[in-house]
Parts: sequence; structure tokens; C-alpha cells
Amino acid sequence: MFTLSAIVLVIVMLASVWQHFLYLRKRRTSAQDLQRLLHSGATFHILIFFRIRGGEKIVETAARFKQQVMLSGKARLVYAGQAAFSIKSAQLGKRDWDGVLLFEYPSRLDYEESFADPQTCEARELFADSYIHGMRRNCRANMVTPQLLLQRRLKDLLRGKWRIEPLRPSAPYRASPDSAIWRSRVTRLRALYEINREGLVVYNLVKTGTAQQRAVDQPYISEMYSRIAALKYGPLHRGRSVALEGGLRFNEVHIIHYPNARYFADLIASESYQRVAGNILIRDTIIVPTAPITEHVLRHP
Repeated sequence: MFTLSAIVLVIVMLASVWQHFLYLRKRRTSAQDLQRLLHSGATFHILIFFRIRGGEKIVETAARFKQQVMLSGKARLVYAGQAAFSIKSAQLGKRDWDGVLLFEYPSRLDYEESFADPQTCEARELFADSYIHGMRRNCRANMVTPQLLLQRRLKDLLRGKWRIEPLRPSAPYRASPDSAIWRSRVTRLRALYEINREGLVVYNLVKTGTAQQRAVDQPYISEMYSRIAALKYGPLHRGRSVALEGGLRFNEVHIIHYPNARYFADLIASESYQRVAGNILIRDTIIVPTAPITEHVLRHP
């Protein structure tokens, strides 16, 4: 006969497997992120923030660039997204990106050899402007993320938090000097929702703040993790930032999946977000919300 502890162990294992495949399905479908679950420690990722030339189309330009980059046989497209807006970095200056591409290489050396090739250099001329940043992604750390979110959800349920609080619009946000900027971002997100209603992926290059800043953020982070766990979306990639161009210094790369652009519009206009927004932006963080277009880029001839 099974003991109670054995039954509990089986239930926990089944829940963990279910959680893992639930997140994998959402990664592939809603987020259109093609990251392999397993990769070596040498694997090197690059993020390409790009702006297209006037009269060009984002999907067509991204597809042409992808074709050129992948001629070496070493690059693999992980994600393509159309940007809603860009929160600028003091290091990078004001540069409004139209989209973001994420590629995976077997190693940094493979990336460097590929981008030293004249064909790849020529491919960058397809863009009106571009910026490349590197990421060292820890495979094991990223693989346990769904299980950590499951633990968070179970803890919330045990504390009686069966439902997440609705997002309450922020009154100070409407009255703030920057209200026009935030309204513009919300408007662009709602327009992006019509392009893809199934998901939104936000790219963040993060400069770690002071201990005081992190303490201010903690209640917001805790609330966001509870929301992420309850709605079953969340981090796709978390990695160490690697400067490749211009000597820009960030500490981490966070790539996070949200339900859709309309939800993210409600989130950034909410009390909880606006309460910490100013503190977050002090740290020279690049934030680019994107609608997944990976499938369109891959299908494009």
C-alpha cells in the first residue's frame, strides 16, 4: 500500500510535470519563443534592437535579416517581436526601436565570427539603426522558473489568496507631469493588441539598483510574482548581460511573457506600477514591450 508521504510525493511530481509542460506550451504558442529547454553553458544569445527604414515593413525586413544571418549555419532564431515603444537608456540615448530579434549561437566565438562576415555586416544595412547586446543564459536556473512560480502560487493559496486583486488605475498617473508620455505608451500597447492578442514579450536590460531602491521595489515585485503565478505567464529568459557595442553596462537581461498588450497597458497604468515606475527608470533600464511575430518572420519567403 502507498503511504501518505508517497501519495503526496506522486501528486507533487505530477503537478511539477504539468506545470513544466503548461509553460512550455505557452512559450511556444502565446509567446512564440523557440528557446530549446537544454543548452550548453557555452551557448551565447544576442538581442538585436532595430529600427526599419521609411516605407519598409517590420516582418519583411526582419525576415531578410534573419535569412542573411542564418547563412552561416550557426545562428538560430529564438524570437522576433514588433515593439510598442521604447523606454530609453541614458547610456544609449533616445532611440525608438521598431522591433527586437533574439538569436542563439553555440558560443560567443561563433557569434563573433558570424558578425565579422561581410554578408552579416551588409545585412545590418537593412536597418535604419540597430543595437546588439549579449546574454549569458543559465539553462538550469531558467528551467526551474516554472516550479518556483508553482511554489509561489501554492503559498498564496495556503494564505487564502485565491484571487488576484484587479488592477486599479492610478489617479496620480493621470495627473503627473509625465501623463502624456504614459498615455501615449498605453495607446500604442492597445494598438499592438490588434496585431497579436495572444501574448506580449517585454525585453529588459537591467541596471541593478542600490539596496534602498531594491527595498522600495520589493512590495511591487512580490505582487507581480503573485500575478505571474496566478495567470501562468512569466519569465522566458533571465541571463547575465554582456556588453558588445558601445561599452554599455547593464547587469542582467530579463525577458518576460505577459498575457497580451492590453493587459500590459492596464498594468503600467495601475497604482502598483506607477508607485515604483520612477524608481525603476532612475537605474538606466531599457524596456521594450513587443508583440510576438516569430511565426510571421519564419514563414516569410
